[in-house]
Amino acid sequence: MTHSGRATRAILLQALVLSVSWLAGCAHEAQTLIPVDNAPLDAPSQVARLNGRTKHPMLLRGLDQLPLETPRIRDAFIDHDYVVKAGKHTLWVMNSPYGHPLVPQRIHCYVIDVELTGGTRYRLEEDWSQKLARVLRADTGQQVASGQLVDEAWVFARECRWQ
Repeated sequence: MTHSGRATRAILLQALVLSVSWLAGCAHEAQTLIPVDNAPLDAPSQVARLNGRTKHPMLLRGLDQLPLETPRIRDAFIDHDYVVKAGKHTLWVMNSPYGHPLVPQRIHCYVIDVELTGGTRYRLEEDWSQKLARVLRADTGQQVASGQLVDEAWVFARECRWQ
């Protein structure tokens, strides 16, 4: 291969690497806010934010004994917070199964009673060994509530039974 052929090939490789890097950067969106039960997005002191993106991700499935109208699934590229009104709530949360359909897996379903403070961000976290779900302050890591396992179902058999 000639010197000019190698140079052209190197330039094309650099352009390809730059393009892929640019596209990968576009795939990571800013954090998405999902209002629950008409929580106002423009009044941060009146709402709390719940995030389930932890080592063992959790998904919010219901609030105050009512299932969410449009439940979210975990997305590796989009980080989202559920926005709820400050105050006392009952959360229905479940672990997020990994996306391999051929591996038998169970979903863990939890009910957590919690009082959420306005202007605060919380993390939802599962402790597999204790079969607990926890609500932690995102800024300090302090546990503010926990809930016991209420149901465990095969992922393809059925949804959670919350009562």
